[in-house]
Amino acid sequence: MILPKKIRTLKPRVQLRKVGDIFHEAASHGMDDAYLEEVLGIVLGSDLLDEDGRERLRSFFSRHDSISFDDIHYYLLSVLGDVPADWDASGDDGDVDWTRRTVFPHALYLDHIRSPYNVGSIFRSAEAFGVESIIIAPGTASPEHPRAARTSRGTCSAIPWREAGLDGLGDMPVFALETGGEDIDSFTFPERGVCIIGSEETGISPEARRLALSSAGIVSIRLYGAKGSLNVSAASAIMLARWASLSGSSGKAP
Repeated sequence: MILPKKIRTLKPRVQLRKVGDIFHEAASHGMDDAYLEEVLGIVLGSDLLDEDGRERLRSFFSRHDSISFDDIHYYLLSVLGDVPADWDASGDDGDVDWTRRTVFPHALYLDHIRSPYNVGSIFRSAEAFGVESIIIAPGTASPEHPRAARTSRGTCSAIPWREAGLDGLGDMPVFALETGGEDIDSFTFPERGVCIIGSEETGISPEARRLALSSAGIVSIRLYGAKGSLNVSAASAIMLARWASLSGSSGKAP
């Protein structure tokens, strides 16, 4: 535990970050009240805070619970211009027993998804909804990219994956998640199959579209907004939840 006198010697931005980290730890594990009050007093005197910010911190501290301590942490991050991400949350994903997963005979084919964040997020949803394996098309960001690995919260190592082209999908039924297809509520999901998920910008490739149309078809999510589009990882999660729900209700999980 860093001593208050050491915190006082730090530069203003480092002070705020360090005190934010202290309150983040206190939210999870608890900490001496007198110590927390003293370190908060240090940043309350910082020139980086205006009076409104100081009052907000005092209000958070007065509630004195784990949520309010995390409010202090994230507010100090916002003052510094930092954007919190999923991996800022505490927790040791290395202790998860992945063998406890319910696994369906469902696979994904990631067709030229360029963003490692989206790849990592899709892996995380795939783990949650029982995907058995993932095939990575040439040109898709690698699950081993540091940003993909961090966003996935360890699930890139939980789901078997390999790199292959469309000719490497095997003999399973193939369908695609894409606009212009059959509504997700009426689409007939295969009990065993591969779903192609396309590029953030251009969707699935023409070759992938032809393959899906000649096999199990194309599924679409009905949207109600003016923009009429979803982030590819969000759309994938919706589709996977529906597919898993249907497989689970029919008792198809092994």
